[in-house]
Amino acid sequence: MSLINQMLRDLESRSTTNNEASILQHTIQAASPPASKIRFLLAGVLALIAAGGAYWVFQYSKTPVKQPPLIVAERTKKDPLPSVSYERVLAAPNAIINPAQKIEQKPAERTTSQPVPVVPPALAVETITAVQSVAPVKPAPPAAPVQATLASPPEPPLKKISAAPKPALSKPKTARQQADALYRQAENNVEGYSVINKLEQVLALDPRHLGARLLLAKTLHNQGQINKTAEFLDQSLAFFPDNLQFINTRAQLYLQQKNPGGALKTLQRVDSADTSNEVYLSLLAAAYQQLPSFNNASKVYQRLVTINPEKAENWLGLALAQEKLGNSKFAREAYQQALNKNTLKESIAGYIKQRLIELR
Repeated sequence: MSLINQMLRDLESRSTTNNEASILQHTIQAASPPASKIRFLLAGVLALIAAGGAYWVFQYSKTPVKQPPLIVAERTKKDPLPSVSYERVLAAPNAIINPAQKIEQKPAERTTSQPVPVVPPALAVETITAVQSVAPVKPAPPAAPVQATLASPPEPPLKKISAAPKPALSKPKTARQQADALYRQAENNVEGYSVINKLEQVLALDPRHLGARLLLAKTLHNQGQINKTAEFLDQSLAFFPDNLQFINTRAQLYLQQKNPGGALKTLQRVDSADTSNEVYLSLLAAAYQQLPSFNNASKVYQRLVTINPEKAENWLGLALAQEKLGNSKFAREAYQQALNKNTLKESIAGYIKQRLIELR
């Protein structure tokens, strides 16, 4: 462009010089310049114009990029920019990205083939420079992982399902513990029909369960099962030979069956001198009296009235033993003590009054 302008300025200067010369010549003389010089000048101008055009074509052909919009579109197709930034992917790597949502290729609008407008050389050079500054844009290095993420979105990590806590395994109950549980059930339902069955189950688990044996003996006796009660007590005494409750109950059954010898033998399992149990001493005195052994019976009744002087039955037993022994005085005094308690039945009180009259 500068060369063409220089050429134009030279032509103008020359034309001005020629005009001045012509004016001077016109002033001095009216003669016109020769035709050969005019032709020479026109040929020179045309040569300069042709040289300028060739130079412009040469400069334009040196530009490396033709059709810049198409180049940008092609690069956009080859290296599409991800719709999700790499920083966002790093912030939420487990987020599910819908593969159906394809990348919006906004540059595609430029791909439509349109005729390239002919622009002036100055504008073409500026456009080419702008395109060259935009074209070298390269995708960031992390773009490859992002494309892989979009192509095959990672499955969300499986949450670790916490296993339900296992119920604490209860330790198996021992035979003793099972026996205790059944005994408590039988104890709370003494009058039920299943009490005897439960107590028998208890003893099957623990034959030495004392509470179950005592309760079963009492239950059988209360139900009138005398023979079964006696047999059960004999078994219980084999486990507990010194148990006073089993001894007293078994001796009482012997006395009811008019077997004072069996009662005495059972009672003699325990040393009478070492016990002050009133029930035991009453059974022992009754066994001596039924044998009969009134002297031993009298000694035992004397211990009883000392232990419990308010009980009329103890005085009555002592009176009967003393009367059998021929001690009328002691017998009368014992009968009177029993009558004074006012706790005996009328039939027994009537019998005592009659004996007092006869012993005067």
